[in-house]
Amino acid sequence: MKTIEVIADAGHHDTIVRIAQQQQIEDIWFSQNNEDGRIVARLLVSPEKRQKVLDALQTIFHNAETTTF
Repeated sequence: MKTIEVIADAGHHDTIVRIAQQQQIEDIWFSQNNEDGRIVARLLVSPEKRQKVLDALQTIFHNAETTTF
């Protein structure tokens, strides 16, 4: 298993959850909203699903300025 950490604007919470559900990841954890409006999501992903999850996240957040992979 690998953990993918995503830092994004809090408004992307539902999108991250949707990607996790679509890709049937093992587990997901979210931090509380930071004072700067960002959240941290940690996704536990099996090796065979890792690239698909990364591709889905990349597509969604391609133009987001405050997103880190």
